[in-house]
Amino acid sequence: MPETPQEWHARVSAAVAREGHRESDLQRWSSWPWTGTLTPKLLEPPVESEPARRGAGSKNCLICDGSRTLDPAYVVWHDDVFMLGMPHEPRSLPFALFLMPRRHAELADLTPEEAHRQGELLATVDAAAQHVLHIPRVQAALWGDGTEHLHWWLYARPTGMLQLRGTFLSHWDDLLPAVPSARFRADQVLVAQEVARRGGGEAVAE
Repeated sequence: MPETPQEWHARVSAAVAREGHRESDLQRWSSWPWTGTLTPKLLEPPVESEPARRGAGSKNCLICDGSRTLDPAYVVWHDDVFMLGMPHEPRSLPFALFLMPRRHAELADLTPEEAHRQGELLATVDAAAQHVLHIPRVQAALWGDGTEHLHWWLYARPTGMLQLRGTFLSHWDDLLPAVPSARFRADQVLVAQEVARRGGGEAVAE
């Protein structure tokens, strides 16, 4: 039988109390953003039920609103099934967009046809962004713990910035000074237009 969350928490907490946390070499990684010693937090027990996420059941869902209005300040590319949206918060990386289904769905809810299109688009965005920007590859991440509507985080570091490689890229994105908003938007629109050229759909003009 698989461990329950309560059993997992009891086992891990007992091991931490007995042996401490596992040794980590993160501070030796070139991509680790911090200096000095960090102390792990105490492990909180699991809650009985997970809290509702924003937009649960498509009610008051900002992503659904974006799909309906296709506001070009937010949606820079779309077809009938998916769309690419701009982050609302300032970003420090040269590329950062969200890939999202037009309808309210999570990853497990996608039809085979939608899943196929999603795979095509992930590859197309990667190729398009590499073609028009100075980036080596696109990183894709899926968390979704705050918002129910499926949204892939797609972002990339500048080519040659080896210190930003890998796991901690999203942390560097939060720490470094933001790209000027006009510059950032212009670059995301370039990617969106290249996505449309390679994979169909409609991109904003500017």
